[in-house]
Amino acid sequence: MNEKNEMISRILVAVDGSRYSEKAFEYGLYLARKCRCSLLIVHVIEEFATVGHSISKELKHQDHLMLQEYESRAKKSSDSIASINTIETSGNDVTEEILKIADKESIDTIILGSRGTKASRDFHIGSVSYKVSHYAKCTVTIVR
Repeated sequence: MNEKNEMISRILVAVDGSRYSEKAFEYGLYLARKCRCSLLIVHVIEEFATVGHSISKELKHQDHLMLQEYESRAKKSSDSIASINTIETSGNDVTEEILKIADKESIDTIILGSRGTKASRDFHIGSVSYKVSHYAKCTVTIVR
């Protein structure tokens, strides 16, 4: 293993189904193959107090299927990836959940899209990617 690859051993890719997270996922796959490291695909389901139980249950089911699709795609191209795992969690603060997982899993690189599913056209970077880039203890790559 060369010096560059030793710098990256565990990648976390945060996905939410947006076109930006799709690009982040593709870049995470590329980097995991290149560095022959572990890939952790994370999806945080944002909890809303105003959403009814049946709607919340359906949204969680759709999100679970989305994460399974990302995992399936990753495993199809896993020839040189050390390991592929997924974590699906929920919480009121997506940033906080991503950062907790990154710390717990000893992640050295977080990759996420520049904007998520709630992107505003007025900003070039979303609030989650902005906060993760400022508070993470590891390298953060924001993909456009």
